[in-house]
Amino acid sequence: MPERIDDLSLANGAPAAAPRRTGLPDGWPVLALFGAFPIWWALGLSSLIWIIMAVPMLAWLLARGRVRVPKGFGLWLAFLFWMLLSATQLDEARRWYAFSYRAVLYLSMTVMFVYVFNLPRSSVPARKIVLALTLFWATVIGFGFAALAAPNLRLTTPASLLLPASIAANPFVQDLFAARLAQVQTFIGYALPRPAAPFTYTNEWGGAVGLLTPMALAGLGMLRSYLTRNMVRLLLVASLVPIVISANRGLWVGLGAGLVYAAVRVALRGNARALVAILGFLAVIAALVTLTPLERYVSDRLAHQHSNERRESLSTQAITGALERPLLGYGGPRESPDLVNAPEIGTHGQVYLVLFSQGIPGLAFFLGWWLWALWVSHRGATGPPLWCHVMLLIGVLEFLYYDMMPTQLHLMMVVAAVAWREQEAQAAAARRRSGTETPGDSRDQMTEAR
Repeated sequence: MPERIDDLSLANGAPAAAPRRTGLPDGWPVLALFGAFPIWWALGLSSLIWIIMAVPMLAWLLARGRVRVPKGFGLWLAFLFWMLLSATQLDEARRWYAFSYRAVLYLSMTVMFVYVFNLPRSSVPARKIVLALTLFWATVIGFGFAALAAPNLRLTTPASLLLPASIAANPFVQDLFAARLAQVQTFIGYALPRPAAPFTYTNEWGGAVGLLTPMALAGLGMLRSYLTRNMVRLLLVASLVPIVISANRGLWVGLGAGLVYAAVRVALRGNARALVAILGFLAVIAALVTLTPLERYVSDRLAHQHSNERRESLSTQAITGALERPLLGYGGPRESPDLVNAPEIGTHGQVYLVLFSQGIPGLAFFLGWWLWALWVSHRGATGPPLWCHVMLLIGVLEFLYYDMMPTQLHLMMVVAAVAWREQEAQAAAARRRSGTETPGDSRDQMTEAR
């Protein structure tokens, strides 16, 4: 079926060149990325699949010849430019490996945003992407339960076997290409199996769950099967078990704040049904935490604030380092001179990573883009548009807790693109209903990139 020009109209009104047909459905890289993630994890590719899948996305965009980007996208492009410019501050050859990995991730998430934003809504509606993210959420929660059942399971992946010996010996590389279900830690006085799969670290698992849960709530309203809807409802309640045992405070704070915010939004709009559903979900969460053995894990986690002092010290050093090099930062994280065996400065939160690595202008561009995306998406009143907005809000809150790469920022880019597409479609529909749409209106919200 030919692409609908009204879905892919360009700033100058000229139709886009249709990509050459490959026999694969539109949007297949996104669907394959999320739907087949257990396979990527078992192959040892969970940290690289974002980059790999960006290649066919980029090929699709290049085949179009012209692509659209929303207003405000220049903020993100400015950040990319500043990020690349900050490489001039790298002082050792070994730091180029980590910088290059992060730089390619930033570029791949850029491609992913533009790709999803330009997908035709006729063949790849928001429903298809939201349900793919719902499936991904169910996968991540399933891995969470597997981690509790077999926390010490670790696989030797095909990707790790293909690495040169000199590279495979690096502990960071070993973590990236291995496949383990959990990180077993004892900081609260006993062995705690913190879910990590299908990612590398437990913080990545927690950050992803915080972002994906609103998309599962959005998908719940899109499922047509009564049985499937009830399965998702049961899994939403059951997901509290790995969420609590993971001891991820960033997940607890971000998801809790996001759900309360959603309840306030729907209450202000008088949507009684949605409000009752959200409040009911929050009540179930509160009951399970206070009336079951899960309360022990919450109490023990709050009683052992082992990482607060170290986190505060790293935050202070990141800010101090940024003030010493405010323009371009250090290009990437550095070892802490004060804390032995601690994470590098800038790796304990995306805000601190960007501030320390790219300086104050880099952080301004980075936060400017995400705050703009959050503002644009705030018009969503109910359903998927609202949950996309809530997801982005949770992501911004997680900036203070987690290094958001590779998974979380890619997820946020996909959802931001969906939210922008839906806002554009709703605005166009409103203009058609009022009879005020003109040929120039379709250009008001868009700019063109070659």
